[in-house]
Parts: sequence; structure tokens; C-alpha cells
Amino acid sequence: MNRNYIDSLSDFIRGLSGTMLVEKPCKITKVYSQYLVDVEYYDNNKADMLYKVPVKHLQTQSSYIFLGLNVGDRGTVRFFDNDVADYYRSSLSTSTESRLHNINDNLFSLGYYPQTEQYIIPEGDVVIGTNSGAVISLNGDGITITGGSISINGSSVNIGENSTIDGKIFLEHTHSNGNEGNPTGGVL
Repeated sequence: MNRNYIDSLSDFIRGLSGTMLVEKPCKITKVYSQYLVDVEYYDNNKADMLYKVPVKHLQTQSSYIFLGLNVGDRGTVRFFDNDVADYYRSSLSTSTESRLHNINDNLFSLGYYPQTEQYIIPEGDVVIGTNSGAVISLNGDGITITGGSISINGSSVNIGENSTIDGKIFLEHTHSNGNEGNPTGGVL
């Protein structure tokens, strides 16, 4: 069979894409901090190690969702198009490096598990849970908190008018003991 230019171009592209690092499944092997970990990554089903990989968490300038990292947690390690070392050190200067898709420009993103290790997620629009059974489920019609004891701490806790807790209805009312106008909660 004679080869043509399309066969040669396909071989070239296949060879190039085979050496390009994009994203690989991995598992945490050591936690230095919640922002720096060692990972074992898998390339063509062969394990290899990356050390002191930065971690991606969900955060903005004013808020965050934090999930604590532990050895054995899984996810993916992603490789940037170019050098990001200066960015990670809070510098926006242009890198003098010419490297592309280099193994040193990586980021761990949490949560990519093999099918056999995935949680069975309870119903809900937003569900936060632990393997010990504590679950907070937010739905369009309310919030459900289950598992263990529940503590609410704050300088004040407000319970809406005519709320029901453990079958008891709490009503907003006032006492006439000299503190007229100071509402206090009562139980029916």
C-alpha cells in the first residue's frame, strides 16, 4: 500500500499529541498544606509521581467552598500551555521560559474518581456530605440537615415567625413585665 501526504500528516499529528501533556487522573500521596500536594498520576495505566503540585480550590475574592484534602483523595493533574511559576508566586510578569505543556506547570483539581469509588449522591439541588453520614441538602423547597449533633453558634440566632421545631410552634410575642416592646419567643 502506498502512503500519501495525509498518512504522513496523520502520523505527525498522532506523534505530537502523544507527547503533549494536557490532563491525567491522579491520587494524592502527600499533603504539605491545603494548597500543595504530591500526586501519583497515571499515564497509559502506568503510575508516576509529581511533587509539590499546587491545588485548585473553589474561591473568589470574597468567598470560598473548602473541602479538606487527605492522602488517597483523587482528582486530575492539569498541565498549562506555558510556564506559570511567576503567576503562582503572585507575579504577573511575563515568563522568560519558552516551555510548552511542561510537566512542571501543573495543577491538582480535586474530585475525579473511578466509577467504583464514587459516592451515591442523595437527592438535592446542592448536597454537602461526609462519608460519616452528615449531610446538608438544599432544595427549592427547603434545607435538610442530617447526621450527628447539630450546633448553631452566633451572636444571635433568628428563627422566623411561627416556626415549627420538633413539632413545637414558636410564635413571636411580647411580655408585659416592664420590657414592653421587647419581643421574646414563646412555645405553644
